[in-house]
Amino acid sequence: MKSLLFLFLFFSYSCFAQEDQLFAKSSQLFSEGKYQSTIDELNILEQTILQKPESQQMRLGLVYYWKAISFNRLQDFPNAITYFDLSLKSGYNKPVDINYEYGQALFASEKYSEARAQFRNSVNRKFKVAVSLYYLGYVARQMGDAKKAYSFYKAIERLNTPEAKEVLQAAEVQVGDIYLDEAEKKKDSFKTVEKIVIPQYQKALAMDPESPLSGRIQEKIVALQRKYDLMLFNLSNGRPAINPPYFLRVAQELGFDSNVTFSPAETTISKAKQGSLFSKTDIFGRYTFYHEDYLSVAPEIRVNNTYYFNRVQEIYRNDNYLIAPALRTSYEHSLWKRPASTIVDYDFNEARRDVNGTHQYDFSSRAHSFMIGQRFNYFDFGESTVRLRYRIFDSYTDSADASTTSFVLEQIKNLKVNTLLFYFSYDRTRVNSNIFDTDALTLRTDLIMSRMFDLFTPSFGMGVTTTDPINDRSNRGRELLLTPGFRLSKTFAKRWRSNFKFDYMTNDSKDKTNFDFKKHITSLELEYLF
Repeated sequence: MKSLLFLFLFFSYSCFAQEDQLFAKSSQLFSEGKYQSTIDELNILEQTILQKPESQQMRLGLVYYWKAISFNRLQDFPNAITYFDLSLKSGYNKPVDINYEYGQALFASEKYSEARAQFRNSVNRKFKVAVSLYYLGYVARQMGDAKKAYSFYKAIERLNTPEAKEVLQAAEVQVGDIYLDEAEKKKDSFKTVEKIVIPQYQKALAMDPESPLSGRIQEKIVALQRKYDLMLFNLSNGRPAINPPYFLRVAQELGFDSNVTFSPAETTISKAKQGSLFSKTDIFGRYTFYHEDYLSVAPEIRVNNTYYFNRVQEIYRNDNYLIAPALRTSYEHSLWKRPASTIVDYDFNEARRDVNGTHQYDFSSRAHSFMIGQRFNYFDFGESTVRLRYRIFDSYTDSADASTTSFVLEQIKNLKVNTLLFYFSYDRTRVNSNIFDTDALTLRTDLIMSRMFDLFTPSFGMGVTTTDPINDRSNRGRELLLTPGFRLSKTFAKRWRSNFKFDYMTNDSKDKTNFDFKKHITSLELEYLF
């Protein structure tokens, strides 16, 4: 640019060389990048020319143009604007870059309307067409005309010239910004961001991944992926990482329990034989930390509180709160050339209840659970998990202290749009008072269906538990617990979800007083997911 301008000034100076040599020093200073000195010399030339009326107008126009360019290089845009204006008013518009340079000074001074006119003239004179179109697009967007801005940026793409390639990536980023502005005006903005905005930024990035602009484009993409929960990265075995790494759920449930039961000692079940409305507040949070791409550590905590509205003693003694922190770890590797994870977990929970019916929360129980397991993909239709768990239970009644050893098998089966979940466990429980020792087998199946009528997501489940009271078979017999139920879930406003729940339980036991019962629980839950 400097060499082009110098050649033009040299040509202009040559036209007047027979009359004087006034421009020689200014030309030399400008070519050396000494712009303030150039301006000082041009001030002297201006005064000299004003004393000679012949050819005054054209020569003054050249001086004004030259001074304006020098002020532009010094980023003194107010003075640059003044002298560009004087140059054009004098009728001096020969340089093809005058409108472009004038437009830049106006743009830098945020005089967008005037800048737009100059960049249009630059396009008409076919000087720096692509860059001028870029400025026109930017100015249009600043003035609130996104459609015009879009057309200017797309015009750059159609030029297919070396000059256009210099600004094409920046123009594509601006198109992405326009898409983003429009997307964020919509209720379902995350869909547009995922399907249109981010691909547009990725298109811009692919044009030159090593450009100075590429870092800023990547930051835009990552920021949007985090904001709209779209960012995924793969672990060493190809399994996607949890992203965002945090999860927080706050839920409020209001329901009705037809036959409130209470099992503080895990040895007997007391029945109120009457129902009650209840309220349950539940808060659950987790954060997953990753060590490189193969190890994750996820501390979590759950806190909930349950309150029964029927205030007879056998009901309100079920009022309780629970705190349950846990630590979950996963080592990612491969089995059968497929993703697999070795999992090691520790769970703790402590419950406090109104166990004595005194309207205050007393210690009810605490438990420590240790688990080791393996998650793998042996079958094509879904993921499998096997676990070995050991649980230590401490009751407020010493005779009810217990330990449980469990073997658990879980299987997921994908059915195209629906999902089947299978759960099997063998639980061996040994209690201080060994008459309550049991061996139990549990089998549960859940069907999670796809969204129906674009309204809600249904799921249906059925659990069967058979319990062998090994030291009290004559009184209790082999017990059978059935737990059918269903859910209707609806997500709205992206992070809100409502759940209608119905669960039925029936436990068949020869000991009708202590272990036999039937009940159902119906509730509505509202949850917010952060």
